[in-house]
Amino acid sequence: MPFTREISVALMAARAAAERVRAVYAGGFEVSWKGHDDPVTAADREANAIIVDLLRAAFPGDGICAEESDAGESSAAAARGGRCWFIDPLDGTKDFVQRNGEFCVMVGLAVAGRAALGVVVIPVTGVALVGVPGEGAWSVDADDVRTSLSVRAAPSPAAAARMIGSRSHPHPRVTALAQALGVTDLRSRGSVGLKVAAVATGECDLYAHFGRGPKLWDGCAPEAIARGAGALVTDTRGRDIAYDTAHLGLDDGLVVAAGPLHALALAELARLA
Repeated sequence: MPFTREISVALMAARAAAERVRAVYAGGFEVSWKGHDDPVTAADREANAIIVDLLRAAFPGDGICAEESDAGESSAAAARGGRCWFIDPLDGTKDFVQRNGEFCVMVGLAVAGRAALGVVVIPVTGVALVGVPGEGAWSVDADDVRTSLSVRAAPSPAAAARMIGSRSHPHPRVTALAQALGVTDLRSRGSVGLKVAAVATGECDLYAHFGRGPKLWDGCAPEAIARGAGALVTDTRGRDIAYDTAHLGLDDGLVVAAGPLHALALAELARLA
């Protein structure tokens, strides 16, 4: 398995951050705002610092692009290419604030502009998801029991698919795509990482996101896990996600699904455009 040391360090860092997130979640905390509809808490900042410090110590030559770090430094690190870590210390801050449990800690590694490794830890359960494209994906529970992950075989007809979208940012194109495919089982959840994880674990078959909002740190770790589990991951135009860029926004969205359903979803999106 490639990236053995990277997996070990990323998992340790994400778990340490998740422990801090749990501690903040259990008590009272103040909410600040980075911008319109963009909350931040002590859990975001403290988890960010934990992960960044551990990664810098272990891999001093790697770039680091982290949500709660300096934006200019993160953009420069991503644009440099090579090896760059993408960190979302608390994916689903709105859900954290609402105390619905739908948030996670995400640590991803991109190599030469492609997602190469992902670790997602769910603080409320202690479950970790790990993936390396081409090598596999697995979950590790709080007792360190490891279980392989695999996407569900693409349902036929597509109307039998289980689709998942955003709880806090519902988009009319998600509903339109579901209607075009004939899908009636349309679920919602917080956190990009948890929605992609729903596909990687076989709980759902298709995740589509539209509109601005998510950044590269929202995509890297979940993409690596989903691809390790056998899914295809592209933007809504069918293009690979590039992580070696100074522009951090995932402005053209995400489509995550097993191959046949992924192709069908892209075809319907092109027809609906």
